[in-house]
Amino acid sequence: MKIDKPKKQQSIPVSEGEMELLKMLWEQGPSTLTEVHKNYSRTIGYTTIQTRLNRMVEKGILSRSSDYPAVYTPIVELKTATGSFFEKIAKICSGTLVPLIAYLTRDPRRLTPEEVEMLKELIARHEKKEAEDNKSRNEAGTPAQ
Repeated sequence: MKIDKPKKQQSIPVSEGEMELLKMLWEQGPSTLTEVHKNYSRTIGYTTIQTRLNRMVEKGILSRSSDYPAVYTPIVELKTATGSFFEKIAKICSGTLVPLIAYLTRDPRRLTPEEVEMLKELIARHEKKEAEDNKSRNEAGTPAQ
């Protein structure tokens, strides 16, 4: 099976529909057009799915094998697929993400205990890095920002 070579990019703009297809392919693994169409979460035309998959191949989000029937495989990670989306959110929030995090965590049932722990770890990592940066600046005689 020959697979198209992936394009190397840090962040690729992905639409909501493309993200749905990506999520499905990440979960079920490489799939043919027929499998994708059959397992898609809502009723949508076969040729519409085919068009979306082929556009995603052109964008470097998926690879398509040369086999018949072709097999579509995600070639980007979650971080790459969501990068441009998160960049837009950061821009909208004008640099302060606290209102966004407050909105996303307003319902305590929305976060699992594991996710709460992950958030705590991110904050701890940020505080540790900030302390190290401040220490380096103090040793170098550079005022803190």
